[in-house]
Amino acid sequence: MRTVSKAIAGLLTAIVTLAACGVPVQSTPEPVEPGSVPSELRDGGQTPSPQPSATTHKLPLQVNFVRNNQLVSIRREEPAGTPADRLSTVIKDLIAGPTKTEQANGITTALPPGLTLSIVELQGTRVVLQLSGDTEGRSATENVLAVGQIVLSATALPSVDEVTFSRDGVPVEALLADGALTTDALTAADYASLRAR
Repeated sequence: MRTVSKAIAGLLTAIVTLAACGVPVQSTPEPVEPGSVPSELRDGGQTPSPQPSATTHKLPLQVNFVRNNQLVSIRREEPAGTPADRLSTVIKDLIAGPTKTEQANGITTALPPGLTLSIVELQGTRVVLQLSGDTEGRSATENVLAVGQIVLSATALPSVDEVTFSRDGVPVEALLADGALTTDALTAADYASLRAR
């Protein structure tokens, strides 16, 4: 009898304690919607680790334009994807040119209006870009800045170290920052001296 009394006293104490804590006491059970149950309780206490997704987060990209005959890097936020996707986005942004806000801040482009670029090959860390459109009648300064814009923008991606150009499948000579012509692979170091200080 004394054991039953202790059990009843313990039960009453628990009810009073729960009531004092603000936990509602129900006389009949009610169903719980599955969506309102915390995932830790639904999945046996194991919280699933988030899966990385190439399309759900954004990574910064750098696109190079011109201010006062020097190259300046502009950060752009773009959806992540494969290296080829990200390179395509960089090329698209280069061809589109600086935004109106950037133009208002003195940012221009050395790329000629009729120029188009397409990815021929992305092999390892080297990319081959196909040039098309009219690039004649431009000064050496404009040409070297244009090449520098492309090379510095492409090599700002972690997946690209070298850029070469072709036109109709034939390698194209490119101007280096020192004025020399080359068909060798171009790197960021070749145009580092053109960066704004």
